[in-house]
Amino acid sequence: MVRKGENIYKRKDGRWEGRYIKGRKSDGSAIYGYVYNKTYMDLKERLLTMKALYSHNYTFKTIAYQGTLNDWATCWLTEIQDQLKPSTYVSYTNKMIKHILPFLGDIPLQSITTVNLNDWIKKIEEHLSPNSVRIVYQVLMSCCTAAVKRELIVDNPCKYVVLPKKTPNNIHAITSEDQTKLKEKAAAHPKGLAIILALETGMRIGEIAGLKWEDIDFSESILTVQRTIQRIQVVNGLNRKTQIIEGTPKSITSKRTIPFSENVNQLLSKQKQKSNGDFVLGGNKPAEPRLISNWLKKICQSFHFANIRFHQLRHSFATRCLEKGVNIATISALLGHHSTKMTLDVYVNSFMSEKRKAINLIS
Repeated sequence: MVRKGENIYKRKDGRWEGRYIKGRKSDGSAIYGYVYNKTYMDLKERLLTMKALYSHNYTFKTIAYQGTLNDWATCWLTEIQDQLKPSTYVSYTNKMIKHILPFLGDIPLQSITTVNLNDWIKKIEEHLSPNSVRIVYQVLMSCCTAAVKRELIVDNPCKYVVLPKKTPNNIHAITSEDQTKLKEKAAAHPKGLAIILALETGMRIGEIAGLKWEDIDFSESILTVQRTIQRIQVVNGLNRKTQIIEGTPKSITSKRTIPFSENVNQLLSKQKQKSNGDFVLGGNKPAEPRLISNWLKKICQSFHFANIRFHQLRHSFATRCLEKGVNIATISALLGHHSTKMTLDVYVNSFMSEKRKAINLIS
């Protein structure tokens, strides 16, 4: 039976309608949201969930949140969408759909315990690496932290989870000899410019794909990294498709200026002469990262060179810098890392080699 003050009404079409305050205007007046259902009890349960979710808009909080993690995660992802880069938002959504909600989604948010989460960690460890588990965990941590701020839960159960230990970075640089061979073949190949840029500047593949002629100062031999190209997966219900997006660099420090050699200057000048578009690679449209990776694969196959991943070229650049005695702060700045600690963590194996050389020199 409908009670006074519930904000539940019977519509002419036979459905039940519930109203809740989802926001307030600048003058303090309410902005209402609405939910609908065929039955009164189902509508009432849904309305209580929405009122609890938006309880910060009411004068007094008298309703405990009854929604599941799935309910809250859906709302949270919607709220943060405009605050994130498209690629980051898609990454969060995919991790929620694939690795979090299938295991935890049906549990009421207020009932999730550390025991639940430790069991979940063990399950996803069966098909994810320790580092990937940690990345997925951080998405859930952010989701639950937002729930604490909204006073939907008192404490964040993620704080006490036992995580697997990090594993060492397995991306290795190619040898100096192989790098010389690869540069020679790339310089002679019509699609080899991207490889030369990676080996001589340390740029990421998406940064190279996003490079425009306006970013290059030939007189000073410097280029500016200020955009990246990515292919991201877009989830729309059961439909999944991918699309190319142009975005800002990975972080604030990723937007950087890099000097380049006379050799790169000459190769870029030749490329510009035959270019008919804004992008250094691709013309009017960027050459997407997947295509650039295929160029590398074909060049390696053309002279029976072992297949390598494009990101290894960036690691090779950093390793050559270390071998030549370039200081860590300069390497970190060239790579666009947010701290020298990050550079040290990523290239720990290369630094061990340099440490060994130092010991041999003084022993």
